[in-house]
Amino acid sequence: MISLKQWMRLVNSVQWKLVVIYILLIITALQLIGVYFFRELEEYLIRDVNDDLRLQAGRLSQYVKTELSRKTSDNEKRKEISKLLDTFRFLKNAEIRVIDKNNFVIASTAKQQQPDFVRPAFPFNVQKPETIYRTWNAAKGVDYQGYILQLVDGGKRVGAIQIEMPLDKTYKTIRDISKILIKITFFALVLTSFLVVILARTITSPVKEITEQATAMASGDFDRQVSVKSGDEIGRLAMAFNHLAAHLRVALKQKEEETEKLQSVLANMSDGVIATDGDGRVIVKNLRAENLLERRIQLGEPLESVLPLTEPVRLPLREERHLFLEWETQDGEPTILKVTLTPVKMGGDDRMTGLVAVLEDVTEQEKLDRQRKEFVANVSHELRTPLTTIKSYLEALEDGAVHEPELATRFLKVTRQEADRMTRLIQDLLTLSRLDARKERFQKRPLSTLELLDDAYQRFTFQCRQKSIDLTLYVPPGIRRVYADRDKIDQVLDNLISNAVKYTPEGGSIAITARTRPDGMVEVGVADTGIGIPKKDLGRIFERFYRVDKARSRELGGTGLGLAIAREIIRAHDGDIRIESVWKKGTLVTFTLPTVSGRWS
Repeated sequence: MISLKQWMRLVNSVQWKLVVIYILLIITALQLIGVYFFRELEEYLIRDVNDDLRLQAGRLSQYVKTELSRKTSDNEKRKEISKLLDTFRFLKNAEIRVIDKNNFVIASTAKQQQPDFVRPAFPFNVQKPETIYRTWNAAKGVDYQGYILQLVDGGKRVGAIQIEMPLDKTYKTIRDISKILIKITFFALVLTSFLVVILARTITSPVKEITEQATAMASGDFDRQVSVKSGDEIGRLAMAFNHLAAHLRVALKQKEEETEKLQSVLANMSDGVIATDGDGRVIVKNLRAENLLERRIQLGEPLESVLPLTEPVRLPLREERHLFLEWETQDGEPTILKVTLTPVKMGGDDRMTGLVAVLEDVTEQEKLDRQRKEFVANVSHELRTPLTTIKSYLEALEDGAVHEPELATRFLKVTRQEADRMTRLIQDLLTLSRLDARKERFQKRPLSTLELLDDAYQRFTFQCRQKSIDLTLYVPPGIRRVYADRDKIDQVLDNLISNAVKYTPEGGSIAITARTRPDGMVEVGVADTGIGIPKKDLGRIFERFYRVDKARSRELGGTGLGLAIAREIIRAHDGDIRIESVWKKGTLVTFTLPTVSGRWS
């Protein structure tokens, strides 16, 4: 038993509708035959005439369509088609016209030729593949049966063929065969009904197969193909559907590739990127953004919960906006992020459909800016202190101290010391400036490592003896020569050894060592048993004007620039300088220099 639901599905099918419609048409035709017998007989013969016209037009269409599709001038097309009409065998008394795509007659078999490119004097529907009509020729007093076949090439209309046949002989035939027509009407009805069923199945079967393929495509299966069983419109529809499936498969593959490229670009960006929709919910993010924010970002999460903003972002965002976020990381280090919010607008009304947040780590930039400000403040302070002292002693001399020889001599000595201190400071600043600008010239040449360190050892032997400091030098035999600027390396050694002497108490020891590292570089070390450096200060010891004990450093005459200059000199030699220290136990400073064999190898 067929259920009601199955009956409803059957009734709503295209096949059932076609069968019902055609059967109703047949019944209507039988009724018209019974009432208007002769009229139907006339229609039967007219259909016969139409079949002849259709057959004639079909035979001619391939040749005419080929000529109309050629990329030639209109005159050449008209000449070629006119030749074709002259040589082609047509129905007797039939008049044939060829019409281009603009509905202009370009060729005709009529005895009285029409002017070139004259519009036909009858209406027809250019949208239908074929048109059948009847017209009355008042001049001849004859009915004409007409047929128009549209010519389509590559899915585009290129023109049409019009054929007209006089109906005077047809009317005579109608009178002769009217009795015969009555006998065959019943058989025609049965045959037509059978053909209707076959026609409906022919039309609906490919449609059903295309529907099944569309359902499979919706689920992601693009590999199935619709069977092409004919070359008509249904067959062309099946071919177009297969073509569509192939293009969709390629388009989806390209989309996946573009998505992978976008993900690769986002993953390798140095800045963090977060994109949201119009409601401010995350739709795209990259790993860099998660690393900068030190948290996982979930798609669909509101932007306010992702970024630690003091004020929420008001949507829609009208223009680009810059924000700065600052917090301490898990290591206790401060982090500063610059967030650039840019609206994404689409459409002619500039409607915001989302926004893009670009996160840039500006911690180092801000750190450099603070160091610059501190540097300016330190320079000002370092210059102001000796200037104030010099001014004070000069004022004292003006007030009468100049007349006391012993006091004046002491004041002048202090003034000279402060002036020398300023000179050293300015000299160090100029050296750093030249090093920063890469304007400092280095006279590099091969140097004996033993000779270089021995000379430094000899320069500080006397000072160490005065403070009862044990100064030792150890250079292994056969150590390689270094490629360096002698004066600049002497400046580095003097700075490091003098610092060791300053901060090592009496009875301590200082050692100067050298060794060849596995990578071919020579490593020089200066170790002491002095007061050492607190761990919290080691990370900033090479900063300019940075002092662990500012009062003691000024008392010992330091400018706070020696280690900074030493680092720049070693870097200019493609080396590295490091410092290790334990508070109140001692310090070890090491730096590396390239060797001669390493340079020329």
